[in-house]
Amino acid sequence: MAAEMYIEGIGVCTQTPQAQNFASWFEGRRLRRLDELSLKLLLASCRALDQAGVNMAEEKSFGLSLAVGAGSLQSTCKFMDSILQDGDELSSPTAFAGSVHNAAGLCLSLFLNLRGPCVTTGQFNHSFGAALLTAQSFLHTKQASYVLVAAGDSQNPVARDLKAQSPGLIGASAEEEGASCAGALLVSAKRTSRSLAKIARFEFSVQESSPASGQDWQALTAWPAVQLSHLLARKEKDFKLSFVSQGVCTLLQGEFLYAN
Repeated sequence: MAAEMYIEGIGVCTQTPQAQNFASWFEGRRLRRLDELSLKLLLASCRALDQAGVNMAEEKSFGLSLAVGAGSLQSTCKFMDSILQDGDELSSPTAFAGSVHNAAGLCLSLFLNLRGPCVTTGQFNHSFGAALLTAQSFLHTKQASYVLVAAGDSQNPVARDLKAQSPGLIGASAEEEGASCAGALLVSAKRTSRSLAKIARFEFSVQESSPASGQDWQALTAWPAVQLSHLLARKEKDFKLSFVSQGVCTLLQGEFLYAN
């Protein structure tokens, strides 16, 4: 399988989105039932598609490859709380729907009018590399001419609260910058007039020299996408991004194309 891919647009979300952030694309009332993870992924994706000159309202055969790590922990905790408070029969169906890993994928498909293949990956810190591998497969098997790769994760609200009460009890992962971010990039198999960069080398592999033992998981699913956005913003000729977590390496190398 050829590794070459082109980035048509890239977007990030580093803070909790507000309704006004979506004013260019959607009415605020449409967003009222979305959880924070879905909102972050949607805003990052809107920014990526907007940069690529894509019309949000039009139906498109784009593929979607979503990386969510552990999924929406906030919705999961809300669902568990509703079981404890109201019992199984009266637990919250809204919270349950939001806790399912591919709930954010449904949100992106509906709001962005995506009609191509969709896969959600939940492999913790490995999710971004796995999602990009899925996107590469969609492109080079011609299942889609464009693929939106979106990555994000949700902070565990229980761990966050415990850390505030007892800083020594919970590790740094509860407050990692990457846990509050989302990133998205639109990729294609062929260069276009709007291509920002070419990914000439992409590797997603197990590194025997980097054992997984002794390393705690941190909510960094979106970290590679956010760092890639920073690299492209520099507009240097070449870029390289290497991310090793728990024995798995994600490597991206390419060049900025100085597209207008």
